[in-house]
Amino acid sequence: MKPACRRLVAAVALLSATAAVAAPYPTEDQLRSAIGTGAGALKTQGIELEMFDAQKEGLNLSLLAAGLNLDTGACLVFYNTKPAEGLSRFFDRLEEEDLPIWLNAIAVHEATHCVEQREAYLRQHFDKVLPPQLEHHDMTVQGYLSVVKSGAVETWGEALADIASVLYLKEAVPERWTYFAQGIVALRRDLAARSPEHDTSMWLRQVIALTPARNPDQDLFEAAFRLRRQFQPK
Repeated sequence: MKPACRRLVAAVALLSATAAVAAPYPTEDQLRSAIGTGAGALKTQGIELEMFDAQKEGLNLSLLAAGLNLDTGACLVFYNTKPAEGLSRFFDRLEEEDLPIWLNAIAVHEATHCVEQREAYLRQHFDKVLPPQLEHHDMTVQGYLSVVKSGAVETWGEALADIASVLYLKEAVPERWTYFAQGIVALRRDLAARSPEHDTSMWLRQVIALTPARNPDQDLFEAAFRLRRQFQPK
């Protein structure tokens, strides 16, 4: 299971240091509501979502975590309302009215990882999930897994999930989407020295500046796949 993007949560703190009304740590209802947003997005891909309480399952996961069940094809999302070390102060700096938007964007980010895992491990669409500079014609599931474990496509995968989050924000909060999207960019750049493999800002700047309205016949995830390849840094 991929841990929820702690760094995405941290971005909220970077943008909301002057919040008027602090948001408390996310509750179960808030997290389940956000996961519901992710579930709605996944329906366009024919992927079912199942949500679980990480604490009840005995899993040490913070906030949100998602992964694809390769046997059933369902996206499993675990939530955890137990404040994680270091995250509480970030939520304390948020404006309460903005919290659901951030949580929804995080849920979409996590759901996107399930979509990519489905394309790789079940459909074996390696031309879709691998960067164009990596050979995919003779790729196998085991070979792809080795590439993933090597870290060679970590930034590539995070870029897809972040782009999907931006596309979600553009449609969910059209009047303020650039504010939230720039927050993701600020976060990625701020943490680039410590986590360069998660720096997707070069993609996101282009997407924010140049992305036209999404084709109504193309769902959010397919649009994200296209934009990731289109705006891949040279």
